[in-house]
Amino acid sequence: MTRRIWRSITAVIVICFVFLTFQNTIVFAQSYPEIIRVGLYFGSASASSVALSAKSGIEAGYYNGSEFITLLAEKGGSQLIFRKDAHFIKSASGSVTEYDPYEGIPFEGETFGPYHIQIGDKTADLALAQKLCSDYKAAGVVAYPVFENGWSVWTGFYSDIDKANKDLPNLSAKLGDISLKVIDRSGSRIIVYSSSFEPLLIFGDTNYKLTVRPNNSNDPKVISVNSKPYRGEIELRRFSDSDMTVINVINIEEYLYGVVPREIEADSPMEALKAQAVAARTFAYKSMGSYKKWDFDVVNTVSSQVYGGYNDEKATTNKAVDETKGIKALYNGSLISMHYFSSSGGMTEDNKYVWGTDIPYLKSVVDPYESGNSYNYNWTRTFTAEEIKMKLFISGVEIGDIVTMVADEYTPAGRVNKLRIVGTKGSITYSNEDIRIILGDNGNYLPSRMFTINTSGSGTGSGTVSVISADGKTTLNVFGTKAVTSSGVYDILSSSGSVKVMGSDSTSVISSSAATGNIPAGTFVLTGKGWGHGVGMSQEGAKGLARNGYTYDQILKHYFTGITVE
Repeated sequence: MTRRIWRSITAVIVICFVFLTFQNTIVFAQSYPEIIRVGLYFGSASASSVALSAKSGIEAGYYNGSEFITLLAEKGGSQLIFRKDAHFIKSASGSVTEYDPYEGIPFEGETFGPYHIQIGDKTADLALAQKLCSDYKAAGVVAYPVFENGWSVWTGFYSDIDKANKDLPNLSAKLGDISLKVIDRSGSRIIVYSSSFEPLLIFGDTNYKLTVRPNNSNDPKVISVNSKPYRGEIELRRFSDSDMTVINVINIEEYLYGVVPREIEADSPMEALKAQAVAARTFAYKSMGSYKKWDFDVVNTVSSQVYGGYNDEKATTNKAVDETKGIKALYNGSLISMHYFSSSGGMTEDNKYVWGTDIPYLKSVVDPYESGNSYNYNWTRTFTAEEIKMKLFISGVEIGDIVTMVADEYTPAGRVNKLRIVGTKGSITYSNEDIRIILGDNGNYLPSRMFTINTSGSGTGSGTVSVISADGKTTLNVFGTKAVTSSGVYDILSSSGSVKVMGSDSTSVISSSAATGNIPAGTFVLTGKGWGHGVGMSQEGAKGLARNGYTYDQILKHYFTGITVE
């Protein structure tokens, strides 16, 4: 009897343990959303108006929970125009332009604005509001439904409140004994027009999000935003610092259809395309919520990943996305910080030499299979002393006329880690990615930090001899420094002859001349390799690895130390 009791108790304990373990697995399992929100127009690049259409028709409305409430429907091929409720002027030619009333009222053209007049009281629903609009139109008043804390009917787009008040007697004469109320402007309203610019609706309710989507007759379900097609749906929002914001709400796998061909050539080897698809998916999941203040996750530019929408999709890259569906790069079960770039020049870089943090899976690795023929793989940039002086001046640095530019320190992977620029009034040293920024042009970074510097031998330039420091890891440039000799302190910067680094046995271990051919005085020639920051996956290297038989997961594991791909 006792044994039976203990067996029963043991069985119960085992069952409970299994049940609790199963529960914990459910509770602690990482979940990933199916939907991503992409900012198309936002911030300083927000929109005054957008035109939306779909081949077989669109519908505008809002979600109440999971239920979509349709407010307007437009047939295929026709546009609905969405404009923020703000100040606009219509010129004699018919063009409509937004203006800021605080900067002055335009002298010519008809002005429109965000002040309105409400006719009567609130209505029960959209159908009644639309009927009342028809009745008012018969009386000579153009009116439109408004969804803002319920339904009502408004008229007019007045540029200021005085104009609205002055129009009240005119409206009373047409409409008779009905209440009229001037409506102040609001930063939340969006006007919906027909393609002939007839006002169809104002949406100003802050409890719901104005959403436009292709109707179910569309196959594929694609909606055009200013004639550019996207899968998924479009949300239109207004924020004080991003007015009007246009968001593409889309399944993350369909989003990747529009990302992968913009980040890597679609004719690349399939395993490289798959590696890029997993990299892009990992980046997208890791970026969720990055733009919370504007209610989206990523942008469609290089600030996140370049996203081109439906027209940029290619069969090969769609296949790469489909065949890796849901697969991500993880380290100890968590999403990695995903980084990729064009080419490494033969060796990727350790994260700590680029962004300052030591991350175990972002270590420098040999990149053996890059072709060397890709864009910017081998490059040169030539700068005059005056050009460098101007770059420093623009960034707020004044060190006089430029005397020399010296790579004082290299990383173990061969990239410049400290760049010293010497002037007649002082010097300044740049480190890490600041080097690419200060030497960039027109908002573009220098291709990479894997470069050497050559200059004239006139005494105003520098050589490029580097020696390995005592730690055996860091390389140091000897030019631009001083040497202590038996005759005193020797300024290597002023040398016009050769420089020798002597070993302990008094033999020359490195010998070089400060003169570098026919480079004009005061000119600096940078000769480099690779394109990008160098951290993570080299896209050119991934192509080479794929051509040499590596699978996509092997490619990713090569570039990201100790990760899993699942």
